[in-house]
Amino acid sequence: MDWIKKVNPNSLPSDALQLSSVGGSVMKAVFHRNFRSLKIVAAFCLCLGLVNFKILAAPHIEVEQALWNFGPVTNLTELTHDFVIRNSGDAPLEIRRVLSSCNACLRAGVEKTKIPPGGTALLFSRLDLRRLSGGISRSILVDCNDPANPSVLLELNGWVVPAYQMVPADLSLDLSQGQPAGTMEIIPLLKLHADLSQVLCDDTNLEATISPKPTGGFLLAVQAKENLPRGHTVAQVIIRSADSNDLPCRVTVFIHHPPDLEVIPARLSFQPQAEPQMRILWLKQHGAAPLTLLDAVSPSDKFHCEIDPDPAGFNYRIYVTAMQLEPAAGRINALILKLADSRTGKEQSVTVPILVESPP
Repeated sequence: MDWIKKVNPNSLPSDALQLSSVGGSVMKAVFHRNFRSLKIVAAFCLCLGLVNFKILAAPHIEVEQALWNFGPVTNLTELTHDFVIRNSGDAPLEIRRVLSSCNACLRAGVEKTKIPPGGTALLFSRLDLRRLSGGISRSILVDCNDPANPSVLLELNGWVVPAYQMVPADLSLDLSQGQPAGTMEIIPLLKLHADLSQVLCDDTNLEATISPKPTGGFLLAVQAKENLPRGHTVAQVIIRSADSNDLPCRVTVFIHHPPDLEVIPARLSFQPQAEPQMRILWLKQHGAAPLTLLDAVSPSDKFHCEIDPDPAGFNYRIYVTAMQLEPAAGRINALILKLADSRTGKEQSVTVPILVESPP
């Protein structure tokens, strides 16, 4: 080990010491620069991990038995079925929209619109078979926030065998047009054990009877009584035979019996805004003594009314324009319609409320 010599720094030349000092500074600079780079890379990896975690956290929709086959049924009633929706993901599932393929015969609605991870919700469906026959296929579209499956289709299939043919399919009584009664022909499509003879109506203001026709089938007659209340109502009539083995026949009756003076809509609503906005008010008359509309008195100068009479009768269309309503939010005003009896000249008035909506 004699060849190893100890070197005294004091014995080194000054330029050698300077070189040694410079080299150390360079090494320190390289070390600090590399350390900062390592910190940046570590922070980037951490952020990337967080992003991946957020992407992985998502809802997942599953439906138990998305296809419901209800088999052969008669068209005398309604069918109900509940679909089970499950969220098998790890984030809340939001049901954004439920659409029926047939608004006339299929109704659908969800129990709740937000389903937690691992939770379930029922989707209710109701299928009206009274106007259907033969092979039936209906569907329900469910839109949600599942990124992998944003839309799910539910199906209802089966076969409808009509028990009766009804002409027309429904009965309508329009007393405003002088139609207080109506008839319907009922033809059994399945062999009956006894004739239809029993009638049950859920509206005591209607009188319904059933009688056999000489050419076959039966004739249902429905008559409105004199004390029928004013308004728009729907009644159900059930016709049976004396044999409990025969299926009943169900008939829907629509009754239109408006008041002598009808204002549509019953009140007007406006937004609290400065821009002009217009609403249309209808004044319809169904009585034997029609009234003449003399004037439409607005509650203030912020409202302007224009009357458009029907040349064929005593009905009126009133255009109500409002402006500069932002300070009137939440207030209730009133529009006064002044009328006079066309025969006696006696005047009367009708009040129509006007509401200025409150801002959200």
